[in-house]
Amino acid sequence: MARLIAILLLCAAPLCAAYESNFGRVILANSDLVVHGVASATRVEMRSSTKVELTIESVLHGDEKQTEVFLFYNDPDLLKKGEAVRGLFALKKLAEGGYSLVGKPVLTPAGDAEEADKLRVARAFIALENEAEGEGRTARFWELLVEHLKLGGYPAQNAAVELMFVARDRGTIITEQRFDDVVAARDSALNRLTKQTKEDLKLACQGMVEAKVKNAKFKRVRRGKDKSEQRQAAEDLSSLQVDYPRAFTEEDAKLADALGKDSDDTHLNEKLNELAKAIRAEIRIREAAERDKAREAGERVKHAGE
Repeated sequence: MARLIAILLLCAAPLCAAYESNFGRVILANSDLVVHGVASATRVEMRSSTKVELTIESVLHGDEKQTEVFLFYNDPDLLKKGEAVRGLFALKKLAEGGYSLVGKPVLTPAGDAEEADKLRVARAFIALENEAEGEGRTARFWELLVEHLKLGGYPAQNAAVELMFVARDRGTIITEQRFDDVVAARDSALNRLTKQTKEDLKLACQGMVEAKVKNAKFKRVRRGKDKSEQRQAAEDLSSLQVDYPRAFTEEDAKLADALGKDSDDTHLNEKLNELAKAIRAEIRIREAAERDKAREAGERVKHAGE
């Protein structure tokens, strides 16, 4: 897997205000050192762990004067046996000497066309986390994500993963403009995005709509400064419902109904009624699909017992 955050550590760390990114919360919070180097092909089995010598080519985070250190890891299949492994390693210093491996290394084998991008992404996030905490750093974080999406390839894969964690854990930093910037960057780089990145971005955008964007649009429908703004917000909601139908619930349909009834704008009322109908139609389709799935599962169990 090419995604830096997901590869280095698959589980999300508890939210920590001291870090801006998921990379910071998951990797930097648990590491003393992030290096680019080569793990020797020679491994030594030591009870429940494996010991290997790591030759450091460059230090991206932390301080280590030696170029040869010992690395310990618990999963014997983590590094390919009998071969030297070159990559990015996140390391935690051990009291008894040497380092333990944090998560999985990001591989950069000889001739890897994405090596420069992998190093660029790691350095960019490390530099970001070294900035002073605050709104400025948050704005820079979003700028970095948009910049990486436009680049496509590996940087975009990492940005997509970060955005999924933003949607899940940091809804408060999502704004309509930031969401629009992500969508524009995604659309400008479609030919440079992998299938996995496109799927991740769809989930991330759906999560952002659910966490913040749709509520901001409904607020504009209710409190827009004029009919033009209110109508545009209703149009935006309809577009979002088409693109991310799973982000909308029956409660949203009820809210659309209520806002439509409260409005004396016939056009707005019609758009909100259409939105409510579309939401409910999609919900019925999902529910039918779930019933079919459950029925098929029951049939399989029945036949298995015959």
